Amino acid sequence: MLHFIYNPIAGKGRTWRVREALESRLSAAKVAYAFHETKGHRSATDIVRKLTGGGEETVDIVSMGGDGTLHEVLNGMADPGRVRLGIIPCGSGNDFAAVAGIPSAPDGALDLLLNGEAKYTDYMECSGVRGINAIGTGIDVDILRRYNGMKLLKGSAAYLASLIITLFSYKPKRFSEVVGDERRLHRAFIACAGNGQRIGGGICICPEAVLDDGLLDIVIVDDISAPAIPAAFMKLMKRKILEHPKTTFRRADTLRIEPEAPMPVQIDGEIYENLPFDVRVVSNRLRVYRP
Repeated sequence: MLHFIYNPIAGKGRTWRVREALESRLSAAKVAYAFHETKGHRSATDIVRKLTGGGEETVDIVSMGGDGTLHEVLNGMADPGRVRLGIIPCGSGNDFAAVAGIPSAPDGALDLLLNGEAKYTDYMECSGVRGINAIGTGIDVDILRRYNGMKLLKGSAAYLASLIITLFSYKPKRFSEVVGDERRLHRAFIACAGNGQRIGGGICICPEAVLDDGLLDIVIVDDISAPAIPAAFMKLMKRKILEHPKTTFRRADTLRIEPEAPMPVQIDGEIYENLPFDVRVVSNRLRVYRP
C-alpha cells in the first residue's frame, strides 16, 4: 500500500492536478494506494505518525509536495527504519528531491516508486527534530523570514531576492563550532550542516554533500566586508562557496553550535526558536526511493 501525503496548496495548487494523473496510473497498474490530504501546519506529521505507529514491519510513505511537506513527513515517522519513503516533487523549491535525483515530472517520480529501489539515505537529528536536507543558523534564518514575507515574488525568485537584500543588512554573529573535542570560535554569516547540497530552490551551500556517506558537510562562512560581498555572492551562485577564503569546510558525524546570544535554527526551511543546534547524522535507517 502506497500512502501519499499531499499538501493541496503546494506549488500553487499543482498537487490537485498531479493527484488526478497519479490515481489514473495507479488504478491501471492495480496498485493499492491511499491519498491523505494535509489540513495545515504540522498536519503531515500527525498523519504519518498514525500511519507508522501500528508496528507494521514496513510502511510505504510518499511525500507529495515541497521540502516543507517532506520535513513534516520525516518528523512523523514512528521509526524511520521501518519506512520506505517516496517523493513526488510538487513544491516551489524541491531542493532535496533534486539532489536525490528524483525526476521533477510526476510520471518519472512515480516510476521510481513502482519500479525502483528504496536505498538507505542519511538524515539528521537536531535536538530531537529530524532534517534530511540542511540545518543552519545565521543569515539563512533571516533570509527565510524575509522570504516568508514576500508578496510580489514567489518560489526561487523570491528566495534569491531575499538573499541579496539580507546579504547587505545582516550582522554576523559570534558562536563556537564544536566538532568532537575540537572547538573553534567564529564571527560568521552562517553555519550549515548539510546532507543535501542546496537550499532556496537551487542555492548550493554544501555543493559536495553526499546523501549516504554517513557524514555532515559542515560549511561556515565567516565575516565578509561589505565591498567583498558581491564576489562572495558570485562564488555561492557558481557552486564555489567552498573556495572562498572566509569559508570553513569539514566533514564530521556531529556538529554543535554554541552561540554568544540565542540564534534560531532552520531545518529544511522550517524555523525553530530556542532549539539547541546539536546535530548528528543517522545512517542505514531510512530508505528512500531514488535512482
